Amino acid sequence: EPSPALEKAGPAPGHGADSHGAGSHGVDSHGTASPAHGDAHGDAHGDAPGGQLDSQSHGEESLKERLAARDRLDKLEDEEHTAHEEHMALEVAVLIFLLGISLLIGQWLHYKHIYWLPESGATVLVGLCFGLVVHFVDPRANVTEKKLYFDPEFFTLFLLPPIIFESGYSIHQFLFFRNAGSISVLAIGGTILSTLFTWAVVYNAGLAGLMEPLSGVEAGAFAALISAVDPVATLATFGALKVDPKLNNLVFGESVLNDAVSLIIFRSILHYGVFADFEPGMHLPAVAAPFVVTALGSVLYGVGVGLAGGLVLKAAGLGRHGRLPSVEAALFWVFSYFSFVGAEVPHLSGIVSSLFCGMAMKRYAAPSLSPKARKQVDWLLKNLATIADSVVFLLVGLAVVIYLAEIDVAFVAITLACILVSRALNVFPLSALVNCSRGDEPITRQEQVVMWWSGLRGAIAVALAVQVPGEMRDRIVGVTMVVVLFTIFVFGGTTKALLDRLRITVGAPDYDPKTAVLSTSERAVQRHVSAMDAFVHDLVVDLEVPEPLPDPEDDADFEALREAARGAQLRGRGAGGAKEDGEPFVRRQKDRAARHGQPIASISGF
Repeated sequence: EPSPALEKAGPAPGHGADSHGAGSHGVDSHGTASPAHGDAHGDAHGDAPGGQLDSQSHGEESLKERLAARDRLDKLEDEEHTAHEEHMALEVAVLIFLLGISLLIGQWLHYKHIYWLPESGATVLVGLCFGLVVHFVDPRANVTEKKLYFDPEFFTLFLLPPIIFESGYSIHQFLFFRNAGSISVLAIGGTILSTLFTWAVVYNAGLAGLMEPLSGVEAGAFAALISAVDPVATLATFGALKVDPKLNNLVFGESVLNDAVSLIIFRSILHYGVFADFEPGMHLPAVAAPFVVTALGSVLYGVGVGLAGGLVLKAAGLGRHGRLPSVEAALFWVFSYFSFVGAEVPHLSGIVSSLFCGMAMKRYAAPSLSPKARKQVDWLLKNLATIADSVVFLLVGLAVVIYLAEIDVAFVAITLACILVSRALNVFPLSALVNCSRGDEPITRQEQVVMWWSGLRGAIAVALAVQVPGEMRDRIVGVTMVVVLFTIFVFGGTTKALLDRLRITVGAPDYDPKTAVLSTSERAVQRHVSAMDAFVHDLVVDLEVPEPLPDPEDDADFEALREAARGAQLRGRGAGGAKEDGEPFVRRQKDRAARHGQPIASISGF
C-alpha cells in the first residue's frame, strides 16, 4: 500500500490520468494545464522528473521511519524479555533462599525434639510469612501471578515424581506386601466411601443454603481431591520417634495408594460428569472399567519400567568395574523419572506407576550397580525427595495468601466435619473387616485411632483443586488451602501427644522378616512368590557385580572406630614417638575403603 508521503507527493509519471481521461503532463480534470507543474518546470519534459524525485525522497523518508519504528519495537521486546528473565531469576533466587531457611528450621526442630510443630508446618509458615510481606508491599502481584505460586503442571511433572519414587524405593517391601491386602482395602474402599460421603454432604449443604451451592461435578471433584491423604508430617514424626514398623507401614502404604485412587476418581468425575439418569447397570461399568484398567495398567507399567532398567544396567555392565558410578546413578535416575512422566502420557496414574517402579528397581536394578553407585543413588533419591517435599510445602504457604479473599467459613467448617466423620467411617469398619484375616497380628484399637488421626491433607489436594473447572474454582482452592493448614498443624502437631496418650510403642527396632510368624496360607504364598522372585532375579540382575560391605551408620559405631584408631595409634608409637612397625592405621583403613568403594571419613587427630 502507498504510504501517506507518496500520496502527498502526487501521481507518478505516466499515471496521472484521472477519471476524465486527462494526460500525464500536468493537465487537471478540466483539460487545462496545472500551474503547479507547468510553471515550475516549463520545459519540454514537463513536471514528471520533479514529481519522481519528490516521490522518491518522501518514500525513502517513510522507509527510514518504518525501519526506525521496527528497531524501536525490537528493542522494546528485548527489554521486556530481559526484564522477564530478571524477574524469574529473582523469584527463583528468593525461592532457593526460603528453601534454605526452611531446611535449617526443620533441622533445628528435629535437633531440639520439638514435635508440636512439624517440619512441613514450619516450611508452610516460612512461605506464608513471605507471601504476606509480598501482599502488603504489592497487593496486585497476588492477583496477576496466581499460577506462578502453585503451578499444577510444575508440581505434577517435577516435584511429585522424586517424592513418590523415593517412597517406593525406601519402603519395607516384606511388610508392604504382607500388609498389601489390608492396605488395598483401606486405600481403595476407604477412599471411595470418603468421596461418596463428602460428595453427598457438600452438595446437599449447598442446596440447603448452608453454604454457596456447588454443581454436581464441582462437588464430586472437590470430594475426590479432599479425600487424598498426605501424612508427610505424621510420617516424619513416626520416623523420628521410630514408631512400630507395622503401624508405620500401614499408614504409609495406605496414604500412597489413597493419593492414586483419589486422582483416578477425580479424573473420572471430570471426564464423565454426573449422569442425569443414572442407571447402575448401564453407567457403573462405564466408570468402573476405566478405573480398573488405569490401576492395573499403572502397576504393570511401573514394574515393566523397573525390569527394563535392570536389564539395561545388566547389559551395559557398568557395575562390574565401577569406573563410572555417576553414569550409573544418572541412568538409574532416568528410569525412575520416566516411570512417572511416561505413565501420564496414556492417562495412567504416575503415582502408582512410580511407586511400583521404585520397588522393582530396588529389588532388580539396584543390585546391578557398583557399590559406590548404590550409595550415590541412595543419596541422590533422598536429597531430591527432601528438596521437592520442602518446595511443595513452601509453595503451599505462598499460595495461601492469594486465596485469602476466597475462603468461605461455612464451607471450611462443613469440609472439616466431613473429613473427620468420613475418615472414621472408613478406618474403623474396614479395620475390623481386615482383622478377620490378619490372624495373630490384628490392627489394634489404638493403632486405628492413630490411623484415623493421621489423615492429613497436603499438596496433592491443592494441585487437584487448581484443576477444577468452573466459576467456583478459586473458592474450592481457598477452602482446600485452609483444610491443608488445619490438618498439618492440628493433626500433625498433636501426633506425638496422641502416641503418648495411647501408649504406642516408640523407639522400636527395625523390622526383621526372620522373626515374622507366618500362617499356613502366608507360608504357601511366600514359597510361590520366592520361587518367582528368584527366577526374575537371576534373569534381570547382573550377578557379577560384587556385593557392598556394610558401613557404620550411627554415632555409636563411628565412635567405636575412632577409639580403635586412637588405640592403634598409641600402640604403634615407640618411646621416641615414631611408629614402630607396619603401615599406619589410617592409611590401612583408607586403602581398605578404597578397595571396596566405601566413602572415606577424615577425622581430626589421626
